[in-house]
Amino acid sequence: MTVYHITLGDGRTTEKLVAAAKYGYCHSQVFSDNFPARPFNGRTERQIVLLSFDHPLSSQEATAEAAKQGLERPYCEDALYFGIKYPEVQLEGPVAFLHDPWLGNHGCRDAICLWNNEGRRELGLEGFDDLWAPNYRLAFVRPAGPSSE
Repeated sequence: MTVYHITLGDGRTTEKLVAAAKYGYCHSQVFSDNFPARPFNGRTERQIVLLSFDHPLSSQEATAEAAKQGLERPYCEDALYFGIKYPEVQLEGPVAFLHDPWLGNHGCRDAICLWNNEGRRELGLEGFDDLWAPNYRLAFVRPAGPSSE
């Protein structure tokens, strides 16, 4: 299982994090008012693990399976920092971060997803309450502690 190491809480705003990732497209609602980058009391190390499934499943089913594996749900900030540090990963297929969903303008609950479109990296939003197709890798967090390495 590949573990991706990121560090949150460097003081950048959501807008600066999105700009640093150099996406070809970013959903217009991904900005600080909707997805604030929290300070986390300074730099916070995180270990991201991507889970794949061979069938469509709900966010709840994916989260339950992740919990069985000792993994936790990500923060929206995990997606922002991940996109900066590991830009090539989303070119291999979409990565969804099942953070606490954002209630969008049309009453839908959305989560941040990293996609590619004809080789162009994109940051978008997808329905948290929809089913996740098997080509999606779902990002979760390995809790910090002595057994996390």
